[in-house]
Amino acid sequence: MRLELLRSRPVRVVGQGVVPPSLLSAPASVQSPGVRPRVVLLTSGLGLGHVRAAQAIDAALQDKAQVHTIDLWSLMNSGVARAIHAVYLNLVQNHPQLYERLYHLDEGSWRQVLQSEAGASPAVLEVLELISASTNREEMLVPHGGHYASDKLLLSLLCASLTYNNDSLAGNGVRARMVLMKFTWHRLIRRLEALIKRCDPQVIISTQMIPAAMTSYLGQQGKITAPMIGVMTDYGIHDFWRQPGIDHYCLAHPDIMARESRLPAARMHASGVPLMPGFVMPLSQAEARKRLHLPQGESIVLVLGGGLGLSVDAVADSLLRQPGRHRVLVLPGRNREACEVLAVLARQHADRLRVDAWTDRMDWYLRAADVVVGKPGGITVAEALACGRPLLATRSLGGQEGFNVNFMEAHGVGALVTDDELPLRVQSLLADRQTLIGMQQRAWQLGCRNGAAEVAGLAMQLAMAQGRQARAT
Repeated sequence: MRLELLRSRPVRVVGQGVVPPSLLSAPASVQSPGVRPRVVLLTSGLGLGHVRAAQAIDAALQDKAQVHTIDLWSLMNSGVARAIHAVYLNLVQNHPQLYERLYHLDEGSWRQVLQSEAGASPAVLEVLELISASTNREEMLVPHGGHYASDKLLLSLLCASLTYNNDSLAGNGVRARMVLMKFTWHRLIRRLEALIKRCDPQVIISTQMIPAAMTSYLGQQGKITAPMIGVMTDYGIHDFWRQPGIDHYCLAHPDIMARESRLPAARMHASGVPLMPGFVMPLSQAEARKRLHLPQGESIVLVLGGGLGLSVDAVADSLLRQPGRHRVLVLPGRNREACEVLAVLARQHADRLRVDAWTDRMDWYLRAADVVVGKPGGITVAEALACGRPLLATRSLGGQEGFNVNFMEAHGVGALVTDDELPLRVQSLLADRQTLIGMQQRAWQLGCRNGAAEVAGLAMQLAMAQGRQARAT
């Protein structure tokens, strides 16, 4: 993937990689009456849900605004970005309890580390040391050279500082860690500032909290004047989202507004999670099955694992071991190992298992299914609810996914179940049509299908106000 900036139409997808030199030299356009307003979309490819939310907003702004999309990971060397991605995947797959601790450190911990002069708490330092071994392994594989080549050296220094105890590194290991982390943080902010200024936006929208915090800092420093919108893709608010420089928050559901006491009500909007256009008016189940060539008269369980396809092979295997007539439809995402296992299962259960490749019509698959089994990421939950489908989660990374599971369970539209419980839970649900229909109806009522349009509408209002102000001066 690459960072793209187009003048004539909205950007589709950007990702980690080299930032083209032309971006830093191309002149910013000056808006005049009749010219579409300029919008910068900030996202993070570490979680595909953030990218999909940005794509949905982009689609809603098509023909209305000039959209420039910047991925957080394009601000660093591509090899370093891949190494950090690998560390993250190792963390969430093999050390979920550590990931939970990392996400739910004391309120303000990450703000304290990155945005204040105070040192990090012992809890933060302990977590950083626990992940140092994984980071060191990946750091050795980063190739030399490339854009932002000095990031390789900086990663090496960070890895080295994480392995020292508090009394080493010239007697001040803790201080060295904090200095390096804050230097890295501000280095990325300066790169982001340069890109944003080249775009000269009238509105900035972020679908992930880290670039949102960066732009908040720039706004507080007076280096960016465009209003900023933070778009939540989960059913809860992490403390790091609460930034003074974010002017408006678009939340996944009105329930979050009722629970949130630290943000002014005037800054919160219950827009719903931004979803792609196909979710605005989903097809009927019969029509969705027709387009996907699925049987009309059978129960279908859709198995999802997010973009990474986590655990879909194990879930499919457990569902197929249970006697029954329901079909299992699996979307393994980018998980090549899972695809190999699923290919064997498909030969063994040709009449019950179907495995499809990556799709951009998730709305069809969700509407075709009766029940969904999947990873409870914010986008997956929002898409399932928009299509009126309950979601059973067998894996939760905790953190933001904990918010989502709690929301589903509170409203009776899903639950977190163990691997052992899943087959019987699915079979019971499919056998009790009244209970299943009740869950589907509640899911449909909870679903927000116009989130992208709501965010786009707010962005256009702010952009128009900026334009009027600029013309008045």
